[in-house]
Amino acid sequence: MCETIYIEKNKTNRYGVHFYNDSSDWKLFLDICGVKDDKLAVIYSSEIANEAWKAYVHNFTAEDSLCLNNKNENNDLEAFIKDKIAEYTFVVLAEPFIMDLLYEVMTQEYAKMSFVCVPVTPAAHFSGVSVRPKFDKTGEMICKEVFPKAVYVDMSVLKDATPLAFQEGVAAAFRLAIANKASMFEWMISNMYELTDAEPEAIEEFLQRGYLVQKERIEKDTAKERALPVFGAEFLNVYKNAIDGITESDALALSIVSQACLSWKKDLLSMDEFYEIRDMLVFFGLPITETEFATEDFMAYIDTKNPWSETDEFVYIRKVGKIVVGEKPSAEILKEAFSQIYYDEEANE
Repeated sequence: MCETIYIEKNKTNRYGVHFYNDSSDWKLFLDICGVKDDKLAVIYSSEIANEAWKAYVHNFTAEDSLCLNNKNENNDLEAFIKDKIAEYTFVVLAEPFIMDLLYEVMTQEYAKMSFVCVPVTPAAHFSGVSVRPKFDKTGEMICKEVFPKAVYVDMSVLKDATPLAFQEGVAAAFRLAIANKASMFEWMISNMYELTDAEPEAIEEFLQRGYLVQKERIEKDTAKERALPVFGAEFLNVYKNAIDGITESDALALSIVSQACLSWKKDLLSMDEFYEIRDMLVFFGLPITETEFATEDFMAYIDTKNPWSETDEFVYIRKVGKIVVGEKPSAEILKEAFSQIYYDEEANE
């Protein structure tokens, strides 16, 4: 067992992020948290890849488990929470889409749910383990942030990840660092070779740095700041929906490039800062271009689908480690952002 990072939710309440080499200390973790293992209900992905945690879900009956896939299953999730919330502690085997679904169904009524979080993909470690607060358009809070009782960090999830899953984790970590902590971005640059070689000490520090950034956000940022959309989210969903077969890691990388480009074109980032962000993705094998959709195709998609109809604001970066909120970009600037990622193979033969 490695060190525990304690995150202060408020002056009298905190939770621990506990680091373990693998899944074998689970019962010890439950004892530390004061959680009874006969009153657990598990929420997990139908495509869970980690073998140890995939085996773990077989300990649960059908009534005490909910298997989700990366589609809209809000009704199933809401019904499961409503049925179990009074007597059970939920084990959330976290993947980014599961945390997104929890955010969508969360209400003030369900905010009292007790859960422990186990990130089971590399990206989940860097995508947030609490359920973000919600505000309406007038700035009134709809639902407070919902925190776990504790987080079980199984470091083997990252150490033993497939190359594709590892890339997805790196992309999520870059997004976290670019938006919130310049020193983490710089550390990733300085330790790029150690990370790509999956050196154990580098992996451990990588994870700890990610959770320390999340700790700082929770302890220092206001609830309204933490309610802001994740940096790059506007483009991430567009790429996932518009480009058939795109992987999560590729969509994440392209969304980072596009969102950083918007910040550059709005004179928030310098050109050098934009290219530093973009070029670092290349070293880790992440794409900075795609060949499926031309710029005009993306603009037509935006006009037809209108994916940002419910918001008047976008998240930008003023510098690496600092996000700001501004008005939606003009069509001209959007076109420039899309053109940054489209590579015309025929024109460049």
